[in-house]
Amino acid sequence: MTPEEQKTIDRLVETINRAYTRPGRMFWRGFLWGLGRGLGATVGLALILGISVYFLKASGLDKTFNSALQSLDGLSKSINSARQ
Repeated sequence: MTPEEQKTIDRLVETINRAYTRPGRMFWRGFLWGLGRGLGATVGLALILGISVYFLKASGLDKTFNSALQSLDGLSKSINSARQ
């Protein structure tokens, strides 16, 4: 092993030791990472839904889709009223 490789490994070991000896820092890093992932998923879903609605309206299928949703809503209401 060359001295450069040993130096790199030593730096890596030191960094890992620093990361795991500070639980508070590890918590906040994980928390912020999870928050970023959740925010990214939310923004991504909003973009996909927005683009889908745009293409539905542009193609004229929004009326068909809306009538299908209304029939499903009516079916759901009739099932709920039959349960009670």
